[in-house]
Amino acid sequence: MAAMALLLLNCTTIPGGAHRPAAEAASTRRARRTVPLTSASSPSPPPPAKKKVLVPVGLGTEEMEAVILVDVLRRAGADVVMASVEPGLEVEASSGTKLVADTSIAACANVIFDLVALPVSNFRC
Repeated sequence: MAAMALLLLNCTTIPGGAHRPAAEAASTRRARRTVPLTSASSPSPPPPAKKKVLVPVGLGTEEMEAVILVDVLRRAGADVVMASVEPGLEVEASSGTKLVADTSIAACANVIFDLVALPVSNFRC
């Protein structure tokens, strides 16, 4: 035991790089040089276009589904349009809450959307 303890005490650490041959150390230094990926004169790319999302709402739409869906998409940067499928912009949701749409569904007929997100509805015909 005592001999093993003496061996452990006699161990020394070699500073990093001291044990490497000179040629290997030089090649490592060359590999560490960095080149900037962009220069100050290069123009930055334009920001990505906002995605257009249509959220149709009508009689019996679950208000939480519609409101949370619209909120999360807007926070994510989407251009969200809540459109009423009813004759007016005011829609009665499933528990009697009134939702006011941004526009009518007819006004969206000639608009191209990236996504149509449908909130759940409890209305039964």
